[in-house]
Amino acid sequence: MHGVIFTSLRDYVTAALGADTARGVFEDEPLYLLSEAYPDERLAALVARAAAASGRTAAQIEYDFGVFTASKTFARLYPAFFAIAPSASEFLLTVETRIHELVRATIPNAAPPQLHVVRLDADRLQIEYASRRHLCVLLRGLVEGTAMHYGETSQIDETSCMLRGDDACRLEVRLKGLAGKVNRGA
Repeated sequence: MHGVIFTSLRDYVTAALGADTARGVFEDEPLYLLSEAYPDERLAALVARAAAASGRTAAQIEYDFGVFTASKTFARLYPAFFAIAPSASEFLLTVETRIHELVRATIPNAAPPQLHVVRLDADRLQIEYASRRHLCVLLRGLVEGTAMHYGETSQIDETSCMLRGDDACRLEVRLKGLAGKVNRGA
């Protein structure tokens, strides 16, 4: 798992649950670097710790963390990727080729999921996600956070899900709003 995910989780826990909770959740953890990859199991353990510390479910933490990561962390660290695309749908259509391929080429042992994103019609996309990590809840949050960054809203219908035993997660995403007007204050 890419170090930026761990760094963003720390930022999210601090913002959403407070600095004391973040210190407890990340107690005895290494300093996660953006230029490194770390074992997937560490993310699951940290999400579980945050859930236990907050009284929320791991799924609630994972979703909200995804929204935070797309709308805050990724938008702050990688503004050029967002600036290239005029809308959330245009951004999502290029995640695999612009971002995930770059991560695979530059971060040893990083293995972002393969996403297959296609346009269904003017305001709908389908995202197919298959990963041994089963982080489809995080993906839904990332999609919502991306829409928020662009000043749009998203309606997500998960037509299949690995957590229900399907071979892949398929999200039908309807995006509406102020397409083309980037929320640069995010």
